[in-house]
Amino acid sequence: MLEERWRSFEVPANIYQVDPAIEPLDDIVELAQRAGIVQAPDPSAWNEVGPLLEMQHEPYTFTVYRPSRAVQLVDTSRWQVDDGTANLLISDAEATEAAVREAERLELFGDDEFTPFRVTRLHVATAERGRTPREARVIDVGVVLSRQLDGLSFEGQGGNIVIYLGADGRLTGFERVARRITNVRESVSNWRPLNEVLSEVENYWGIQHGEGLAIEDARLGYLELSRLQEQEVIQPVYVLSLRLSGGGADGEEADLERLIEHVVPAAENGLGPLMPSVKYPPAAPTRQETAR
Repeated sequence: MLEERWRSFEVPANIYQVDPAIEPLDDIVELAQRAGIVQAPDPSAWNEVGPLLEMQHEPYTFTVYRPSRAVQLVDTSRWQVDDGTANLLISDAEATEAAVREAERLELFGDDEFTPFRVTRLHVATAERGRTPREARVIDVGVVLSRQLDGLSFEGQGGNIVIYLGADGRLTGFERVARRITNVRESVSNWRPLNEVLSEVENYWGIQHGEGLAIEDARLGYLELSRLQEQEVIQPVYVLSLRLSGGGADGEEADLERLIEHVVPAAENGLGPLMPSVKYPPAAPTRQETAR
């Protein structure tokens, strides 16, 4: 089963060079204007807050993340604000259609391709002490659109657009994490075979496949990191969903069961390693629902 899945991964792909420059900001200024910040900001309008560039124009806060050139806009008067009565009853299909329409209006896609990935909802409910909570209401919907490249989806906390819709179904904010690609650094020379990857995973965790290490899923995609992480290349990776039971190499925590997303370069000429160099690292960077 796993071998068959592995063979399906053999598709043409590349390792891409990322443009690390944040300047010029002309396109970002134009985006801010399309989003409702009418007055064109001059350089002094940006406040530098650590790795962020931030501009406020009531009711909007517009943020640029230097490490990734990701952008975020929030209508602070409406984004995830509960008026106490509103309840957004909208289907996933309707929410996705509205989000794509907004992304096109704002020209968030640029030259990249995105496809619908997930619809999330922010629920609220009220209750008096000692009484059953009232029925939950939806006050915000987030539609995640996933970046596509060479027919592959993106893994990691980047490579996406998130469109937020308020209780009235109108735009309350957006995020875009899609790094600029300058050129093909090199094509994938060959895909790493399953036995090589399995050996690497076993050595990392100190557990043998089939003896405390089970692979529940395997995916191939391009890795894009979060908006606050620097990244030099965008490359294809294997993401293995692992179930680990028993301890590591020294037998500690024998009864502990863990679910882990393990990420390794997929190309023989890929750059790595990608997992932290600690014994029991936190979950590897895989696609997460954007923090809400």
